[in-house]
Amino acid sequence: MQLTKKASYGLIAAVELARAPEGTPRSAAWIAERYDLPVAFIEKILHELRRAGLVASRQGRLGGYLLQWPADRVSVCAVLEALGEGLDLVECLGGGPSCRLTGVCPTQGAWRTINGRFRELLATMSLAELRDAPGSDRERPARAAAGSGGEALGNAHYGRSEGFVV
Repeated sequence: MQLTKKASYGLIAAVELARAPEGTPRSAAWIAERYDLPVAFIEKILHELRRAGLVASRQGRLGGYLLQWPADRVSVCAVLEALGEGLDLVECLGGGPSCRLTGVCPTQGAWRTINGRFRELLATMSLAELRDAPGSDRERPARAAAGSGGEALGNAHYGRSEGFVV
């Protein structure tokens, strides 16, 4: 699996929202300018994340986007799925065009196991972990942890006992 530009830029935008001080919206233009990315593409990505219930938007001169949930409750998997990204490592597991060896491939079972562990990693890794990872921009103020957030909105929902939005 190789991340598309959409997935990569979506994670960048989500991490920037996680870095913003609590209650401080970030505009698509602000994020795009910071990384020299196309504003229209970042705007489209943020709209998709809003439709999925992961971010909220605020109108007006000081408006922009904010995470709908605390960064430690939003999984990388939730962001990628909200953007319609396929998460399977090999095509034969994702229902895409089938390999001519499907059904006889001696590695398909191993790929199924690897793929499951990979998906589990994405489902349990939070935006807070990406935000705080070694090598990330430590000078940006980290978003303060908010309360539990209540019930799910939009297409997002609470996952297993970890309390992630998946």
